[in-house]
Amino acid sequence: MKLALVNRRYLRVKVFQALYAYYRTDGADLQKIERGLFESINDLDKLYLYLIKLIMEMEEVASEIQEQNRQKQLPTDADLNPNKRFVENQVFKILKENVRLKQLLELSKINWDEEHDDLRKLFKQFKTEDSFNLYMAREDVGLELDKAIVITLFKEHLGLNEVLHASLEEHNIFWQDDLPIAAIGLIKTIQELPQIDMSHGNILADLYKNKDEDQRFTKELLRKTVEFGEEYSEMIADKAKNWETERIALLDMILMKMALTELEHFPTIPVKVTLNEYIELAKSYSTPKSKIFVNGVLDKLVADLKRNERINKRGRGLVE
Repeated sequence: MKLALVNRRYLRVKVFQALYAYYRTDGADLQKIERGLFESINDLDKLYLYLIKLIMEMEEVASEIQEQNRQKQLPTDADLNPNKRFVENQVFKILKENVRLKQLLELSKINWDEEHDDLRKLFKQFKTEDSFNLYMAREDVGLELDKAIVITLFKEHLGLNEVLHASLEEHNIFWQDDLPIAAIGLIKTIQELPQIDMSHGNILADLYKNKDEDQRFTKELLRKTVEFGEEYSEMIADKAKNWETERIALLDMILMKMALTELEHFPTIPVKVTLNEYIELAKSYSTPKSKIFVNGVLDKLVADLKRNERINKRGRGLVE
């Protein structure tokens, strides 16, 4: 199965953020909001490339340090004959030799030049770790071992470094939220690198699993939530008897409107999937009590929608 960066939960979060901007802006232009939404999703691809380039930079830093050690006035035997296992790691070789990746990095003008000194410090710290020294001392070799050490380097050092996080945030303030998705894409990309020559093949993840379907889902979820927003607000207020509409958190209101949109206008998405997704989003993005509140209101609304035959799911396993 072809690796993709974007999944439906990520797209729901992006629509949620776009709707928040829409409802918080007087006279907001929905088309402009929609353009910004898709630009934000497309930027995930660039963040993913930044992380791949970050991995590649570590080989360059390691090679540079070995060369400088050889140039010392009084080099040791270890300086003159360094262990090249890390710099000859097959992951770096596959990435460097891939024509498409090289073209994309050049086209996007992606580099970590300003963070070079920080990367040197990171690598020197990594060299003191047991995982690195065990890898360097092993007698057995292979692509899987090379993949494992690169993934360890990213997970335990690069992916957690605050300086690198700050640098990415300077490029795009939304990348801090998108970093976990791009990081998962990077790790899966490394895990799936094949042993065969892929210099002219595609080793990179696609942005979408199914571009047409995912873009249609995103666009319709945004537009229909706005289109039916007032009606859904009234329905929500009716079930939240102890709450005035104005007192319901805007974040909760948006999430419940999105859920109702999916329930009524997306016939191929199971009811349980929609409910679980928006309850989880309420847990992650709204107030501490939102999960219980959103769950309770949506349960009542689903019962009403079913009673009034407004939920019509189709497809295998979707008809209740």
